Amino acid sequence: MGFGPLLPDPWALSRGRVQVFPELVTITLRTSSPVGRCPLCKRPSSRVHSRYRRTLADLPWHGTAVRLVLRARRFFCDTATCPRKIFAERLPGVAVAHARRTCRFSRTLEDIGFACGGEGGARLARRLGMPVSPDTVLRQLRGARLPQAGDLRVLGVDDWALRRGQRYGTILCDLEQHRPIDLLPDRSADTLSTWLRGRPGIEVISRDRASCYAQGAARGAPQATQVADRWHLIHNLHDALVRMLDRRHRDLHAAAKDVRLQRQRPPPTVNNDVPEPRETQRLEPSPRHEQAAHSIHRQRREKRYRQVIALHRRGMSQRAIARRLHIHRETVARFIHAGHFPERAPRPYGRKTAPFVDYLQDRWRQGCRNAAQLTRELESRGFAGSYAGVRRQLARWRRDDTPTASDSASAPCTGVRRPSPKRLAWLMLKPNRDLKSDDRALTRALFRRCPDLRRAARLGREFATMIEHRRPDHLDAWIDRSQRSDVPPSLQAFATGLKADYAAVRAALTMQWSNGQVEGQVNRLKLLKRQMYSRANFDLLRLRVLYTG
Repeated sequence: MGFGPLLPDPWALSRGRVQVFPELVTITLRTSSPVGRCPLCKRPSSRVHSRYRRTLADLPWHGTAVRLVLRARRFFCDTATCPRKIFAERLPGVAVAHARRTCRFSRTLEDIGFACGGEGGARLARRLGMPVSPDTVLRQLRGARLPQAGDLRVLGVDDWALRRGQRYGTILCDLEQHRPIDLLPDRSADTLSTWLRGRPGIEVISRDRASCYAQGAARGAPQATQVADRWHLIHNLHDALVRMLDRRHRDLHAAAKDVRLQRQRPPPTVNNDVPEPRETQRLEPSPRHEQAAHSIHRQRREKRYRQVIALHRRGMSQRAIARRLHIHRETVARFIHAGHFPERAPRPYGRKTAPFVDYLQDRWRQGCRNAAQLTRELESRGFAGSYAGVRRQLARWRRDDTPTASDSASAPCTGVRRPSPKRLAWLMLKPNRDLKSDDRALTRALFRRCPDLRRAARLGREFATMIEHRRPDHLDAWIDRSQRSDVPPSLQAFATGLKADYAAVRAALTMQWSNGQVEGQVNRLKLLKRQMYSRANFDLLRLRVLYTG
């Protein structure tokens, strides 16, 4: 019988036997080549020394494992100068020396391992009829050859977290080929400069604003043009605004209160015949158990705040406080600069019945109290919620059997909540026409209380517009305006940082390159790291990231 597809020429089979068992197919093969070639001197030899059996695992047939039993031969090497006197015949394209798996089995196992990792790859391989252990899959990965990187001209550099807040690495990407080319175990300037010195053809380096990457690129590739990533520029501006707002918690709370007082509702007309439900808020408060949990968390956070302030007044440094209390140093700095306990912005809770409240109120006034009937009516109008949601909405109204006009008049107004400094910083960077009415009213109330925040917001929007429309001619004037004495200190510090990194910032406004695709590669790296339960060694993670790239 013929087994041509199993082995490539010239290793055609002269005869073979197939044995089928419940979970295994065994194929006995015998090579028909008249000679063998010495692996050292490459001379052919036809003198057979002996024969032996060689067992190879091959790809499964319809989920059934396959074993190849080869009747291999040993030959004498007749070359007098060759140090090897006896050699075993090689099977190029079928299996490498001393291997117990065929080449195509190994390649398939390698692809499974790169896609699924050790544990997941072993489970998938067993389902496909390739029973192997997780350690075998990992050994196959570590023996794989990585693709060779070609000429590198445009490089993207960014960091990624091995352990967030503790240990970071560096990912390097070819921005022209859209693929990662290497991972570095840290994000130091020395490691990056050493890597760059071996690649003198790099012309452009796109990076974030980290000083270690700027120094490493300047040392290792002085001929390259450094480009600051535009997204990181906007994000750095946002961080400067957040630091500024972190010291204005009192003003944020007072501005939100001013807006609420301005939006008190007039008392609605009351129908004395049919009880009228109170006006529902679009953003509902959290349930009771969540409010209790929030109170406990707030007490813990306030206790930690008092501990930070007490240690700071004793003269202890921020790093020492962070180590003693086991919290992040940025949290310590935020507590110290806040001036008083910084309240967290409440989380909004929404109901899917909110867009249909007017219809439900009309049906309620008509006397319909059946939640199931109202749910069917709402579904015909596009309601995507559940019967339980409608029932909860009606239950709130059933508790208020006879609402009075004074009760409705004293109800709080809708919508305006004190946002967190991070969210408010993004609102300050948006044009007024893009803001919702509540956000616009809140920012106006805040700017009336803090005129310096109005100037900071105007400068922030100008910078964002300059980055969006690539206007390098406006950069110098913007830096000069931002360093005036009437500008908040955090924004002045941001402008000073731009001036120190002026060449890279200006290149970001004149060149097309950015770190957008590098961020995508970092996102894929996170997926692979979590797929390995964040326990794999750096070398295995590097192999998977570069191979799949």
